Amino acid sequence: MFIVALLLHSDLAPLEETHWDEPIYVGLSKWAAETDMLSSFHEHAHEIKLGPIGEHWNFTRIGHILLLGVITKLAGSTEAALGIMQWLYRVFMAVGVTLCVVAGSQLAALFRATKPDTIWWAGYLMAALTFVASDSYRGLQGHMLSEPPAFLVLTAFVVILLKAVELRSLAISVLSGILLFLVFFIRIDTILPAAVFMALLLAALVMLKKFDTIPYIIIAGFVSLVFYVLYAWWFSPLVSPRTLANFSSAVKEIFPGVPLRSLFAIVVAGGLLWVGACAAALKWREPHIQFAFIWLGVALLPMVIDSLNGRAVEVRMAFFIVLPLMILSGEGWGWILFNFKKQRKAIPLAVAIGLITILMSVPYWPIRKEIRDLTLNLFSHETHKYLFISAARLGSVSSPLQDDEQDPKIGLLVRPRNERLTMEYSKASEIGDFLYSPKRPAYLLMSGSDIASGKAHSNERFLNLLRYFGSKYPENADFVLREFPNNSVGKSSLEPCRTRVPTDEEPIVFCSSLVSSDIEILREKNIPLYILNVDGNPFPDMPQLKLEVLLSSPPYTIYGIAQ
Repeated sequence: MFIVALLLHSDLAPLEETHWDEPIYVGLSKWAAETDMLSSFHEHAHEIKLGPIGEHWNFTRIGHILLLGVITKLAGSTEAALGIMQWLYRVFMAVGVTLCVVAGSQLAALFRATKPDTIWWAGYLMAALTFVASDSYRGLQGHMLSEPPAFLVLTAFVVILLKAVELRSLAISVLSGILLFLVFFIRIDTILPAAVFMALLLAALVMLKKFDTIPYIIIAGFVSLVFYVLYAWWFSPLVSPRTLANFSSAVKEIFPGVPLRSLFAIVVAGGLLWVGACAAALKWREPHIQFAFIWLGVALLPMVIDSLNGRAVEVRMAFFIVLPLMILSGEGWGWILFNFKKQRKAIPLAVAIGLITILMSVPYWPIRKEIRDLTLNLFSHETHKYLFISAARLGSVSSPLQDDEQDPKIGLLVRPRNERLTMEYSKASEIGDFLYSPKRPAYLLMSGSDIASGKAHSNERFLNLLRYFGSKYPENADFVLREFPNNSVGKSSLEPCRTRVPTDEEPIVFCSSLVSSDIEILREKNIPLYILNVDGNPFPDMPQLKLEVLLSSPPYTIYGIAQ
């Protein structure tokens, strides 16, 4: 299973079909590799604006950023480093999927006396195969997002905690507590499904009257709490309980969405696992299936509430549902195969295979368009803001996609286009070398682009890659006081040129608009001006100038002012 999960989507190159957060993390890994990022966070903890923006947002994924930083430190900010990152994160997801199967076997052994048989293992193999064949898995495997390491550590925590209970081992219990803290360190919000699992396991052990195992759950929680208290004290107030509560409540304002789209994103995150999980519902009386359903429901509850309250939820954010869904799907497929082999009942298997065929082969774009047109006609204008993100933001529903913008992706459970962007890292390396090799200040003028539109070329995120391949940061560079990249969520990194000046840390100024007086100043100071344009995107806001091509790497072209 590990080999299949590792290699199934190996056709993807680094930064291909990825979320627009990935180049941000790649850029941050350079900071982590070349500066003392943790010391910077500690020193400026009280100065950082709290909430889901800027440095505080980055801190909530600090373990993930530092992990990428280790690779950049060892391999340099090179294309080879991106390849290493990609394969490492592929391994993370493949190991995570394998551990899901192990967790399922441990949970089944905890609740029933009989050991899993051959059909049971075949059912879990089918469940795992359906997940790795899903587009949601394709969106995580090999992508430098915080979800893959968080998924691996979450599944490892579940397996190790169950093993501590099985063996009544103090050492393993302590290890599970350390893993629980690492879940928090890598991606803060992953602590919720982990804590829910621990609480439910404790309740289940009490109901099973296995009181001798309870101390090992308590020890794991205590060890994790000790690490958290030390962590929260050192970086106070960045991860205090009050700060995290305010952080969560502010997310909705930064990421507005509509309930229907957010709820569908949660469904997409489960991929084809839902087929087996539906079959498991027919066996709902079995204790471990009840456990998995409760775990899934309680862990999802905050996200569902957020969705209904207007927060945008993306597919990748719901990655944690895979573990309970894998258990349910494995049990469901085990029941389907048992009926087929032992009972000679082919209908459940035929229905399951038919559902998978439909979900994988039917293109969702025309269905989405038909549903969109139907809902526009059936529902009043007032209700559109609860159904369409464009109406929620603009007050009216934007026009449908044109024929030449039809999504070629096949399948009903696929990620939206803005979670499947492709960043040309090799082009960024070439342009970055062109900009930074002269080792002198310069201005790069380029237009912004709407990431949410799902365009293939996002100028603002491309800047993170340019800087990644650029010159090293000075030894005394301060991460929190940096001027670029400006990764505040919802705020453009591109500003008027007159608002920015070159520094030792950021010798290249990235800006989006230029006036005639700016050009005169640049000429007086003998500072080069470059204009970066992408095929199909508009030119930046600037005076009429005679330009010459300095570098062409389609779809990117760098111009200079003709002499």
